[in-house]
Amino acid sequence: MASTSFSLAQARGRRVSTSILVTFLGAVSLLVTACGGTSGTGNTTKHTLTAICSVGGSYTENMSPFSPNVNCGVDGLVYENLEYVNGINGKETPMLGTSYTWDSTNTTLTFKTRQGVKWSDNTAFSANDVAFTFNMLKTYPTADGNGLWQHLASVAATDDSTVVFTFQSAFPTDLPFIEGTYIVPQHLWSSIGDPTKFVNQTPIGTGPMKLKNFSPQIISYVKNPSYWQADKVKVDELDYPVVSSNDVALEKMEAGQADWTAIFDPAVNAFVQKDSAHNFSYPVPVVPAQLIPNLKNPLLSQLAVRQAISQALDRHQMSVSGEAGFEPPASPTGLMPGQEAYLSAQYNGTLPSFGPADPSGAETTLQKAGFTKGSDGIYADAHGNKLSFKVTVPGDYSDYVADLQIAQQNLKAAGIDLQLNKVSDDDFRTDRATHNFELLMSGGFFGPTPYYYLQPLLSSTHISGANATNWEQWSDPTTDQLLNQYAATSDPAAQKQAIQGLTDIMAKNLPVIPMLDAVQFFEYTTTHWTGWPTSQNPYAIGSSYQLAAGDNEQVILHLQPAS
Repeated sequence: MASTSFSLAQARGRRVSTSILVTFLGAVSLLVTACGGTSGTGNTTKHTLTAICSVGGSYTENMSPFSPNVNCGVDGLVYENLEYVNGINGKETPMLGTSYTWDSTNTTLTFKTRQGVKWSDNTAFSANDVAFTFNMLKTYPTADGNGLWQHLASVAATDDSTVVFTFQSAFPTDLPFIEGTYIVPQHLWSSIGDPTKFVNQTPIGTGPMKLKNFSPQIISYVKNPSYWQADKVKVDELDYPVVSSNDVALEKMEAGQADWTAIFDPAVNAFVQKDSAHNFSYPVPVVPAQLIPNLKNPLLSQLAVRQAISQALDRHQMSVSGEAGFEPPASPTGLMPGQEAYLSAQYNGTLPSFGPADPSGAETTLQKAGFTKGSDGIYADAHGNKLSFKVTVPGDYSDYVADLQIAQQNLKAAGIDLQLNKVSDDDFRTDRATHNFELLMSGGFFGPTPYYYLQPLLSSTHISGANATNWEQWSDPTTDQLLNQYAATSDPAAQKQAIQGLTDIMAKNLPVIPMLDAVQFFEYTTTHWTGWPTSQNPYAIGSSYQLAAGDNEQVILHLQPAS
């Protein structure tokens, strides 16, 4: 998913122990050349923040917010969006947009834009820049990563502080993507051509930071004095160095030479314990990691088989052993902690969870469905077709491999054979998109409500084509009706009703098999900076790389020097 909008970000996490959650490019081992903290002489103190978001590689110059490989710090810190939408709780914070209204048919969306804002070259920002940005996406569809112009009819500035979005038909679910699109200056971008190919060596934005220096080893930003909230920004310089490994990242954090990162590594626990007063890890659950069955497989298409697989899984062992305790067992509804408001009455406001592994119960389920166990201990149907499946997984997703090795033993105890099919990352994405698998383990997409997880996963419109994210090939008229009900309205009550119906389908019909609550990782130290997001104050997903549009900007606006 392109970084031009609110994330519908796929929970990636997929994480060898020597790789950060997101690595940009290259294989050169480089060390941190800057450190967090303060420096200065006389009465002037410079406050520097050091963040690590690239491990084991090097940067290439991609400073366009529409580049598929945009560099750290560009999104949100240089270029801003209309509204920040919190990826944890869906709360909206006005940014370049101050308010919006829908008409009664949900086909016209009107945004008021903030006055008194300047680009970092001191040119005035206006609604014309917003209209220009969206019309640029129409001209260059490769930059329209969320397919907004599949639904938009026109975007126009009616005056310097008003932008009107007209839709072909009611589609209010596009709102988070419109809110999250990064706005660029018309006076500089009107002649750059394809924005996905624009290097943008001197980025000019409205955000709190501006580029100081780019090199393959480190990207540095400094405070933008023209920023419309400059009084809130206490970070004078923000450095993004490349480091050679997760271990080096943690060493730099422990030594006070870095302040902020986002890695999966069991050593994170040791990092926290070494200085529990200052070192913290706050992995944020965002979306289930799940087993995806290919529903065109005549065995996996049977509900009883999917139920038996789910019954046999020891999700607690996967959480503890496969995920180092970072990812808890998922809910059969597909909902995440904090989304209990979407539950139907049968759950009494409590998010249901899977019980312990029940291999004998799984066998009973199979026997009732007519399966019999062979001399090899594996169940088969009346035609002799054995419950033997390959599960596809990237070989370098070390935690997923560990989880599936546990699943392999769990299913064997229930009379189901599971073999791991380890492939390259590229082959995994291709196999997933083309349905070339029997089972696979994958995260999903997420957004401000459960709809943004459920719609890509379950809509029959996403079975094939460029937006093929219904990897299991679930095709159900009731599911589509509920998704359309949600998408056609901005009424929260009607949307909640639709989600309740969809989560019931998830729990009862198992179109996919939720396993664990996938998290986005986030480590920080308060040695030099305070004000980080916490579970008590989850104002943003705190990872040092970009997720929901504007996350990193919200962090910068909250940070205060520790002394």
